[in-house]
Amino acid sequence: MHSQRGPGLEYSIDVWTAAKRQYPKLKLLTDVHETHQVEQLAGLMDCIQIPAFLCRQTDLLVESAKHFDKINIKKGQWLGPINVSKSVEKIREINESCDIWISDRGSNFGYHDLFVNYGIVDELKKNFDRVLLDCTHATQRSGAIYGLEGDRQLAERYFITAPAFNYDGVFAEVHPKPAEAISDVDCQLDLNNIKRLILAAEQVMTIADGINGSKV
Repeated sequence: MHSQRGPGLEYSIDVWTAAKRQYPKLKLLTDVHETHQVEQLAGLMDCIQIPAFLCRQTDLLVESAKHFDKINIKKGQWLGPINVSKSVEKIREINESCDIWISDRGSNFGYHDLFVNYGIVDELKKNFDRVLLDCTHATQRSGAIYGLEGDRQLAERYFITAPAFNYDGVFAEVHPKPAEAISDVDCQLDLNNIKRLILAAEQVMTIADGINGSKV
């Protein structure tokens, strides 16, 4: 009840509209948490995102499919590839041509930690059009146990190596001064390092493409 919250939908719509006006080629994505928010964002957002804890919530998936042709679903960390594919079926029933992405934000490892199971990437690709690695949220952990609630260095490593494990891209929280962020302070990436990380990831992608394209 007392943690930091966003500025609200109406204010955010004004900010996004101004950003689109100033930068016409800018692509925008945001979460929605309630069905009444979806239609208000149609025509403004290029992709709508379903939060992990709502990733199988039927009404939210259906409403999103009615208004968007591109949907990114955050995979609940308690779900496997088969379980989360049920969300695809719900969307396809409403919008057959929808481009459906899944963002892997890690899987539960006990009660206090997450790990990234690279073995599910190809399984997810059987049902989703794109599979992304949420390299920052995937490092979240219990602050009461570890002292920190994330691992920025590990997030950077996930960012760089994702292409080697056949992910189609990465999702990352980025901040110009991570220590001053109002949420996810311990796992957000530093904006000043993003160019370096992208260049490193591109090198890994080149190596991975060479290996996948070679004949043994």
